Amino acid sequence: MSRTWRGGTPSMKRGCALALTILAAALSSPPQAHAQQAQELDFVREDDRMSSLSIVGYDPATGDVGVCMASKFFAVGPVAAFARGGVAAMAIMGGGPFREGERLLDWMEEGLSPAEVLTRLRTEYDTLGQLNIVDAQGRSISNTGPGSSLWKGSRWGKNYATAGNILAGTYVVDAFADVFEETEGSGLPLAERLLRSCEAAHAVGGDARGMQGAQLLVYREGAGFRGTELVVDLRVDDSSNSIADLRALWEEWQFHHGSGAGFQPMGQTAGNDVRQLQEYLATLGYLEAGDARVFGADGEPGGIFNDATAEAVIRWKVDNGWDEGPYLVQYMLRDIAEQAANVGGGA
Repeated sequence: MSRTWRGGTPSMKRGCALALTILAAALSSPPQAHAQQAQELDFVREDDRMSSLSIVGYDPATGDVGVCMASKFFAVGPVAAFARGGVAAMAIMGGGPFREGERLLDWMEEGLSPAEVLTRLRTEYDTLGQLNIVDAQGRSISNTGPGSSLWKGSRWGKNYATAGNILAGTYVVDAFADVFEETEGSGLPLAERLLRSCEAAHAVGGDARGMQGAQLLVYREGAGFRGTELVVDLRVDDSSNSIADLRALWEEWQFHHGSGAGFQPMGQTAGNDVRQLQEYLATLGYLEAGDARVFGADGEPGGIFNDATAEAVIRWKVDNGWDEGPYLVQYMLRDIAEQAANVGGGA
């Protein structure tokens, strides 16, 4: 485990006087000067307002890489969170090279380690700001530079890196890291572990200026809808309760994508919900009642989401205008249940 920390008093740079000065300058300047003034204002806002806390993580059991972060910054996710299945996850924060996220992932896909990425990046930038990086081998690193706002610091170890700026204190980063380390090997999804870590950091003070944007992002090589590798991508753009709102979105995601029968067919999901699905498919003619791959000698469905069941699901979905993926989510299950009830004369 490695760690850096720097302390101080958070900067307070944008008072009413500055706002009035900018407004007066805008009103008195010719139109051609407005674009330049807008650029300067954006620079000030980016530098001063990107107060953030984040954790990046890797799960060796699944190969997942992901990011969870929160910030007193509107729509922080698309600006600061980056991940690529089988490669790495990264968060770029206070004073960091935000535009370089995808290029840094390219470097790691070419074989650079997180530490080597920072070394190469330093040949192009005088200061790096704050970055968290973990790759799909569990190697990690964090950097906190002079461009980040106080309080600021980082901690990293095997399979994770965490950092923040304009934090309530050192214990924020410790809460992030402690929870992630404690849940190692727990069997929890990486998204859940990252979110719990972020919740713990917020519980002890989090961002000293409050909440606004939040992001939960997880990629897995070879997974995701139609091979996109994107497993989870949830974000809150503007909320004073953004972390709680992110939790609500994650719970909703699990309802739609985690409880649909056979949503993860490689895991051979089994149980009463799959038995019910097999009965629906047989009623609708997509499974033969005598198919020994699905039904036992007593004629009862076996309740295993196997290849035969997956093939029947795909046929039903294609006939009903859905995609060809071997999974069902809640609204599809409602449709197939209604169709089976109509054919069977049920209510």
